[in-house]
Amino acid sequence: MKEITCLVVDDHPLVCSAIKNILLDCEQINDIVITNTFRDGLDIIKNRQIGLLLLDINLSDGDGFDFLKRARAYGYDNKVIFMSAECQKVYKQLAFRAGADAYISKVESNEVFSDTVKLVSKGYTFFKFDSDTSTQEPPSLSNRESAVLRLLLKGYSNRKISELLSISDKTVSTYKSRILVKFNVGNILELNQVAGSVNNK
Repeated sequence: MKEITCLVVDDHPLVCSAIKNILLDCEQINDIVITNTFRDGLDIIKNRQIGLLLLDINLSDGDGFDFLKRARAYGYDNKVIFMSAECQKVYKQLAFRAGADAYISKVESNEVFSDTVKLVSKGYTFFKFDSDTSTQEPPSLSNRESAVLRLLLKGYSNRKISELLSISDKTVSTYKSRILVKFNVGNILELNQVAGSVNNK
């Protein structure tokens, strides 16, 4: 029986179209709502009963982790699947820590994507951790630290990060220092090695 209304928040229309086609074959999904912006997504969360949230970590007008924090503040307490086109293992760990029900890379097959949605809809969680990281506890990061970390891993400068997050350069430097300490590394190169990309192939 179809019971769940699913909200997809992703700023790539082609990706949204592909996801919608996958969701149409999921018997648990009753309705599919799609938005490409952070702000519209929150408006939908406030005004509609959403049972499953598919959320891109990297939104053009905001951060996925910040979106979930705000959605929780508005009372959203249903299922969450984080998605990302970037293969950063730390994103998976952060999604797990943020209380999501699953994390899936956009390079996964349609079948894996569909299976993940079905499992989460039935009440299961789904995280594919690598054998060498499954028992490691990721550093505890605030939502703002998570946002700064994501942008650091993308290679952005402190000034660019300050512009994107509307905070001062000095504040960015403070968050950067905290992140390096929490990951026990001395610079961004080491940070990328510890929290860097992992091929999913």
